[in-house]
Amino acid sequence: MKTNKKFLISAAGIPALITLFASFLASSHPDALESIAIKYGFDEKAAETKSFFTDYSLSFIGNEFLSALLAGIIGIILLYVLYETANFILKRKNLVK
Repeated sequence: MKTNKKFLISAAGIPALITLFASFLASSHPDALESIAIKYGFDEKAAETKSFFTDYSLSFIGNEFLSALLAGIIGIILLYVLYETANFILKRKNLVK
């Protein structure tokens, strides 16, 4: 039982720590697609979309660092849920042991 607990703590803790340190390295410069839009002048014509993860952050949180950090952690959780769901489906169909 201790092995499972250690594994779960490390499986959750290591990605969370990576997210924490990666959010310090996040660039405030636009990405490639946005840079091209600015360069060719059609960035003003683009319609702003409402998204839960606008600009890799949570728009409803005022603190920029905390917003990016929580968005990263939520992203990790969502990817893990997606992985487990796919693994469950594949195991049921006997495609994975």
